[in-house]
Amino acid sequence: MPFDCTRCGACCREAFDAVEIAPDDPFVSLHPDLVITTPFGKTGVRRDGDRCACLTGDDPYSCRVYADRPQTCRDVEAGGEACLWARKRVGLE
Repeated sequence: MPFDCTRCGACCREAFDAVEIAPDDPFVSLHPDLVITTPFGKTGVRRDGDRCACLTGDDPYSCRVYADRPQTCRDVEAGGEACLWARKRVGLE
């Protein structure tokens, strides 16, 4: 069964508390308004409440910077371990 990220958005919603990114990730210079420094001194993506600040919509979901998303986000494979864990955490099968 294929996973449709635009119908889910679990990894961008409340499933993960933070998205850490490398300071040299192109996302940092392309979207400085979406970048924060965490209390632990790490570089991360800003959140709006319990969801990534890049996420728009509410079923269907959309990433407004999908083409420029950080490598951390690119590493989450649809149907992969992190995807399935995120889906479970937000109450999706």
